[in-house]
Amino acid sequence: MKLEHLDEAGQVCTQHPANADRILTFAAIGARAAGFNHDVASKLQGMMMALDELDELLERAGTTELRRAAETARGALDEAHALLSASRALTRTSTRTTAQLRDIVTVACERAGVSARGDAPQGQVAVTPLLAQALGLAIEALAGTGSDRVVEVRASREGDRATLVFASPVAPTTTLGDALALASFVIAHANGELRCGRDHRLHVRLPLVG
Repeated sequence: MKLEHLDEAGQVCTQHPANADRILTFAAIGARAAGFNHDVASKLQGMMMALDELDELLERAGTTELRRAAETARGALDEAHALLSASRALTRTSTRTTAQLRDIVTVACERAGVSARGDAPQGQVAVTPLLAQALGLAIEALAGTGSDRVVEVRASREGDRATLVFASPVAPTTTLGDALALASFVIAHANGELRCGRDHRLHVRLPLVG
């Protein structure tokens, strides 16, 4: 893996260099993700069984306050399970599915905590769960810091390929190079390409299916 990405001219970008030490540190942590997810899943299953037993006991003799506390615990457990399911999906890098491009952009922006304005990309792409994650990393860094972060999205189609241009009204974070190197690697595996442009812009091209 080359820790780099290309600019608009197709040359290695020197404006946003990646920090190899930082990326490899996160890679070392991520290498344990599958095992960690398995361990957490076992603990959540145990908690779920315990709550089921508690529900039966509360049905026979339980106060309103205890039932309310159990419902709160059940809700928190369901949210934790949803987070774990999303994390486990990221480790299944060989699983490809067909998804709407607009849904991928929506999920990427949600994970980045960034609002998207502009075109709703049309068409379907064959992807792994990592694509939205990688795109979200790039969008998050591109959108800079602060509250109410936003990116403008422009979408177009040329034959069997879609082009997305993300633009930020503010300066990106200092980790943009790391995010673009990772995103470029993942997008290339989806037979697409990522390039950075002037004026805080990000160009992504992906092949469409169907």
